[in-house]
Amino acid sequence: MNSVTVELWLWLGRELKEDFESLSEMRSARKEVVEEGTNIGQLLNHLANRYDPFRQEIFDIREKRLHPQVVLTYNDRVISPHDLYEQVLKEGDKITIMPLYTGG
Repeated sequence: MNSVTVELWLWLGRELKEDFESLSEMRSARKEVVEEGTNIGQLLNHLANRYDPFRQEIFDIREKRLHPQVVLTYNDRVISPHDLYEQVLKEGDKITIMPLYTGG
């Protein structure tokens, strides 16, 4: 089993406050224990099945993909949505989920 951190920026933290610890006004996080060999896509699918707001705002469980308004980092590096099922999680990894910023 591996322990990984899932961090949310800007939104959903208040809706998931019972299970996600508030780190600041704009960030919340939780430790998630995953089995050896679990990839990011599987973790996101698990969280989306557990939390309605996660499913509505972050991960589409039918399409098995991130919603288009979401950016995900893996250990502080942006990861392509196409690599979600390639990247296997290891002990101490951190997944950060942020809204996509646009405009100018």
